[in-house]
This record gives sequence, C-alpha cells and structure tokens, in this order.
Amino acid sequence: MKLFKFIIPVFIIGIVSCKEVKPTATSDNVNELQVLFYNVENLFDTIDDPAKADEEFTPTGKKMWNDERYAYKLKQLGKVIASADSHMPDILGLCEIENRKVVEDLNASTYFSKVNYEILHNESPDGRGIDVGLMFNPDRIQLDDVEYIQSTLPVGDRPNTRLVLHAKGEFNGEELHIYVNHWPSRYGGQKESEPNRLTVAYNVRKSMDAVLESNPNANILMMGDFNDHPNNKSLREVIGAGLDGSNGMVNLMWEKHKRGEGSYNYRGEWGALDQFVVTPSLTDGKGLDVDLNTVQFVRHDWMMYVNDEGEAYPNRTYGGPNYYAGFSDHLPIAMRLVIKE
Repeated sequence: MKLFKFIIPVFIIGIVSCKEVKPTATSDNVNELQVLFYNVENLFDTIDDPAKADEEFTPTGKKMWNDERYAYKLKQLGKVIASADSHMPDILGLCEIENRKVVEDLNASTYFSKVNYEILHNESPDGRGIDVGLMFNPDRIQLDDVEYIQSTLPVGDRPNTRLVLHAKGEFNGEELHIYVNHWPSRYGGQKESEPNRLTVAYNVRKSMDAVLESNPNANILMMGDFNDHPNNKSLREVIGAGLDGSNGMVNLMWEKHKRGEGSYNYRGEWGALDQFVVTPSLTDGKGLDVDLNTVQFVRHDWMMYVNDEGEAYPNRTYGGPNYYAGFSDHLPIAMRLVIKE
C-alpha cells in the first residue's frame, strides 16, 4: 500500500522505448527455485462488485478503468515479471490483487504461456477487496497445505484487513513454508498506524512459532509488502528479523535498506517496504538455501520515471485519477533458492 501523503510526480507516457522482453520458460536446474514477490498496484478487473468499494476501478468510475487499460496492465506486469531472471519464477507472490479472476487473467497472458501455474487465493475481508495470492509451478514444487491468517486491526475505522497466506510444500525432499504478506498501510502516520502492523506481525509470528515447535529447523520464507522497513518494530522485534538471525529470523533486505536501496520511493527516498525474511536454516549453507547473490530489487530503466530533479520512481499505473500507463508503484523483489550439498 502507498505511504500516506505521497507526493505524486508528473509522469509522461510513452517517453521511453525499450526492447520487448520475450516470454521465458522454467529453469533446467532441478536444484533451484526462482522466487519473486510483486505488489502489482491495484490490479482490479473492470466489474463492479457490490460487496467491495471498487467503484473507481470501473469504466464509469473516476479512474475510467476499462478493458483496454486492464489488458495493458496485465501485459505490463507480465513484462516485468518475465524480466527478473533468465526464466519465469517458480514461486510468485502477489499483493494488491482484487480477486482470483485477475490472477487467472494474468496467468492467461502471453508471458505466462510456457508455465502451467497453479493459484492459491482466498477472498480477504478488506473493504476494497484487496487480497494476496500465490502462483506456483507444480512441475517444480508442490504446495498442498494452505491456511489463511486473519487479523482484526485495533486502530482506525476499518478493522478488517488482508489475510496472510501460509502455504506448506516440498522441494527435492526439503519442506518449505511460505508466508505471503500485505500488512496494513501507514495511512494516518507511521506511528499512529503502527499498532495495526504489530497486530498482524504478532499473528504471523504465532503461526510460525507453531511450525517451529514441530520442527525447530523448519525452512520458512516470508515475502511481502510489510509497509514497514526492516528496522521497524513489527519486523525487528515481533518477527525477530535482523541481519544475522540472532533473534530467530534473517531479513535479506536489511543491508540493502541500510545502503539506501528499496522497492518504494517516498518523497525521493527509497525504502525496503517489500522484503524477504527467512529462518536461519535457509542461510546455513546446507540443504535448501538462499543464494544470497541473487537477492535483488528488480529494476530496469524502462520501469522507471525520472522527474525534473533527477529522482527515479517506479513508473506506476495511476497517480490519483491520472492514468500513466506504467507498471506499479513498487518494484518487485526476487531471489533463488538452491539445494546445497
């Protein structure tokens, strides 16, 4: 979600041309998994759902969201996802999706044609209908045990928020737990809204503790838009995620955020709102492990808008009611999991 009081830069459509990214298939390496997470910025269909506050994303809404714009958005997202590595991701976490249909439509687009993805999704109680979802290649990994973690927010007039998806699977004999997150926004201020993110963090931590109680060496991968930075309380204290795993979890974006890298640009300052967080068992050099050299914010010049001050922002689809025909206001994050002897 967007940080509050975001200053909208003026985007220019079609100013940069770039070479078309060709669709890619999966890797031939049976010992690796390509993982990507992407906040796709309000991926709504064009149909008004009376149970959701989605009216602005309809042909008659203030954003004039129509079939042509929707189809172009799907193409733009596919282009970014296909560009992250030499092949399509084996595991793709998504947030800011309206429903299962939009994920199915994304899956049916050109860039996904060579991978037979399966989809995990459940409708969230969020008032706008914003959900998380997970796409995975069943030829590469099996995910067959899914739960959805619900939280009631203590602050604000919208107590219902996005579900957190927890999927359990297996890769080459190694068990893997995946948590797909989209934590409450900073609307109203970081400090004022912090109790909401602490609440979700506590509930996710409780689920992970149950996993670790059964297996202290469990492989757990958290991915998501946390709407907090690695050094904020929700991740640092409640989840226990730091640089080295001494508090229980390793935040793979800790050093990158410290260096000023990030997935989201707020008033000219980059921050790592989108993160991978893992148990130390995924960084110990044995069995299933993160290839640390592959952890990245996916960023290409053609994905960016540079304003008159030289500040680069992710080229987004909308700024307020203005249509910019971009990709998303967030950059994706990507990495590889590998089997080590």
